[in-house]
Amino acid sequence: MKIFYGWWVLLGLFLIYSANNGIIIYTLPLFYPELIDEFGWNAEEVTRPAALLLIVAALIVPFAGVLFDRYSTRLIMILGILALVAGLGFYPSITSLGQLTAIYMMFALGLALCGLVPNMLILTRWFRRYRGRAAGLLLMGSTIGGAVFPLFARETLVTQGWRQAVLMIAIVGSVMMIGAALFLVRNRPAEMGLEVDGFASDNESDTIPETGSSGPTLKQAVKKPVFYILALVTASLWFTTFAMLQHQSIFIAKDLEVDSARLTLIFSLFFWFAIIGKLTLSWLSDKFNKLSIMMTAVLSLILGLLLLRTVSADNTLALYGYAAIFGIGFGGTFSMIQLVLAEYFSGASYGKILALITMVDSLAGSAGVNYLGQVRVAQGSYLPAFDLLIVVCAVSAILVMVLIMFYNNRQK
Repeated sequence: MKIFYGWWVLLGLFLIYSANNGIIIYTLPLFYPELIDEFGWNAEEVTRPAALLLIVAALIVPFAGVLFDRYSTRLIMILGILALVAGLGFYPSITSLGQLTAIYMMFALGLALCGLVPNMLILTRWFRRYRGRAAGLLLMGSTIGGAVFPLFARETLVTQGWRQAVLMIAIVGSVMMIGAALFLVRNRPAEMGLEVDGFASDNESDTIPETGSSGPTLKQAVKKPVFYILALVTASLWFTTFAMLQHQSIFIAKDLEVDSARLTLIFSLFFWFAIIGKLTLSWLSDKFNKLSIMMTAVLSLILGLLLLRTVSADNTLALYGYAAIFGIGFGGTFSMIQLVLAEYFSGASYGKILALITMVDSLAGSAGVNYLGQVRVAQGSYLPAFDLLIVVCAVSAILVMVLIMFYNNRQK
């Protein structure tokens, strides 16, 4: 039986998403301690470009959406990939913070043009009946990239330094993205004489259930208290998780004096457990109340942060526990945010609602990165910032509990 070409398209999207998010967002923070050692930058300075990336990408995406509707999405993705490739190519040659910031602005443009939004857009053109499982596989890509690329970089980082390590993963990632875009990804089934999900005729494809058109409009959604509660919950979780993604390497390497070889292992372990969190909690969410599963993810974040507070230079074994527990919470949180938002707001206006909440989340993530950096510079320690993150997650847990009570009352 011939394999539906849409699965090859999904493979291409998976490779692109694994490389762009797996390298830019998840792996490059691994090199922050090296940049601090070489250039004398502090924690706030070295993470500032990543914070700016979130802001700039959030502002670019709405304009990129117009291009996706008007021109070839695949072509625009290729332009975005070229921007990422150029940025990664220049990265090993940086000599100043201004250069690093300029590279991250290229990353912001590239991620806006070839990141999650265009990937999901092409995916939805190819899949309808199997859209859920296809989207789940795609979203797994970024976490797998975060788990694999640090291992690729480990030996080179230890033996040849950070510049060669960045160059190596840049080459691997560039080949993955360019090859996938050129040889696997196609805009829509009609370009190849195919139908959505591989059905052979319009009559058969018409039997596939469409995404529901009911549900609140954006105007209706913003009038509901649940919209603001969920926006606050998701923003709080982005504030916490993105801040930790950008700063954990500095804390582990500089404050705990963990060497580069062990740091890469801890990084990789973190993302492998994030994969477990995504798979396990997503599976459980099909069987139990999604809000209850989200609570599990939030509690994992709190437990992981509490464990991190106990780590000392003499007892770094707890770091592996942190990587596992916080990793599960991170992966589960990422998935549950998407599933819970869809539970409440799916419908004809879901894209607009999701875009608005995602913009708020991105700004919150940027604020979290800045906050941790400023605390580390001002107080010489991350611990006070970790304490606030624990409080922020605890507030999120309380708000989720409020939603659970609301959900249960609604069901009665």
